[in-house]
Amino acid sequence: MSNQEPEQAATHFRTKIILLAIIFLLPFGYAAYLKTTDWRPAETTNYGELVTPALSLNDVQMKTLDGKQVGLKDFAHHWLMVTFASDTCDSACQKNIYKMRQTHIAQGKYQMRIKRLLVLPTGAGAIDSSLLEQYPGLVVVGGPASAIQAFGSQFKTGSGTALDGGNQIYLVDPLGNFMMVYGADADAAGIRKDLGRLLRVSRIG
Repeated sequence: MSNQEPEQAATHFRTKIILLAIIFLLPFGYAAYLKTTDWRPAETTNYGELVTPALSLNDVQMKTLDGKQVGLKDFAHHWLMVTFASDTCDSACQKNIYKMRQTHIAQGKYQMRIKRLLVLPTGAGAIDSSLLEQYPGLVVVGGPASAIQAFGSQFKTGSGTALDGGNQIYLVDPLGNFMMVYGADADAAGIRKDLGRLLRVSRIG
């Protein structure tokens, strides 16, 4: 073996190490570049408005229309869709619970991973029981007023809180984090796609 062969082998080995180091470090360098330039994608893949950072919700004990205690812990390990309404669940409220139901049904085999919650800020009021019969599985809470206030004030967006009458739908992850919101004009198909994507990629809930 000539003296050149060990030198060539060593050079080849060093070249491989350098290339591997470059391949390993390249993503970190790219990430650092994006951070320093404050680059953001022109479009996001989600339909709803992402809450960043997600807001961790405190558990608040509320009461269902039949007087049972319910809080976030009762929805643990589930994706939770929440909407707030007036005491009678007007047309805007009915549109939201319809969207929530259709989104839920559309998830097929993942339906068991989702819960739906309707909050009536001013109490049970005169909500039509026949209306609720159209939405099996929908949990409705109507008090006490202090608990509703404490719960609703946690859903903060640029337009205020859930108690400000925005007719929005809020998405809470299985860990109790408020992480996405849909406006009153949100389309059910867009909500369905968002939630379907989350259910497919998520290992929680």
